[in-house]
Amino acid sequence: MTVVIVGLGQLGSDVAGRLLARGEDIVGVKRTAPESTPAPESTPAPESTPVPELVEGRFTLQLRDLRTSAPDLPADTTAIVVALAPRARSVEAYDALYRDGVGHLVSAVAALPGTPPRILFVSSTAVWGEDGGETIDDTTPAVPTTGTARALLAAEEAALAAVPEASAIRFGGLYGPTSTMFVDQVRDGRVTRPSGWTNRIHRDDAAGVIVHLLDLSAASLPPVVAGIDEEPVLLSTVADFLADRLGVAPPTLDDAGRTPEEPHRGKRIMAAALRDTGFTYRYPTYREGYSAQLP
Repeated sequence: MTVVIVGLGQLGSDVAGRLLARGEDIVGVKRTAPESTPAPESTPAPESTPVPELVEGRFTLQLRDLRTSAPDLPADTTAIVVALAPRARSVEAYDALYRDGVGHLVSAVAALPGTPPRILFVSSTAVWGEDGGETIDDTTPAVPTTGTARALLAAEEAALAAVPEASAIRFGGLYGPTSTMFVDQVRDGRVTRPSGWTNRIHRDDAAGVIVHLLDLSAASLPPVVAGIDEEPVLLSTVADFLADRLGVAPPTLDDAGRTPEEPHRGKRIMAAALRDTGFTYRYPTYREGYSAQLP
């Protein structure tokens, strides 16, 4: 039995490490060229992370650019985790990786003998286009409003249509010891983004979500999962919390002319599917997550 992880950025490598530790056979697929553009907090980390430490006979690395060629999937592949990261935040980069790359992957899956593997597709909350403070959950239809989000949703749909057992995991802002962009901005007094609702998840919990979904029965696997923690929160609240922990002045976030009567921008996402599957967070809110990495 083999699990294939397509995309060995920080998240993909974390998942590979967890599966290797419990004795799974892993094939990791990674681009030959390293990433040059850092990914923002709201997307999976780029594939600049070192591959997991080799466990004799259990980890195989394939260097493959999915935009131009398909991976070699072992005949005993039982699950595929797709954790891709585009080279740039542009429609062209997203189309090249998600349209062409997922197309090549789906072709490789179709050529496998026997029962098709489970596919877990790492996506983003960006495919939900709500931006007026709405409360939504995993069942809310995705209506993306940007070209990159539309490309991501199309790739989701292609992956889910390829096999009977598939789930799209729409992660919010990943943070953790190696994803410190917002912490650094608060520490340095460089917070310039408008305040609004934010949906986050610690990177350790994000990896835990993927492993948890791999272990579910077919009947329990949700088609769409909101990969966020238990508490949507205003960005200004997170910034104030970080400033207090760091011992710096609270940042002023620009509300871009919002009046007190107007709703905050963004969306509040409820992680109903994860709760229903019995997932247990290590860091259920931003407070536990950031407290674990700050003095």
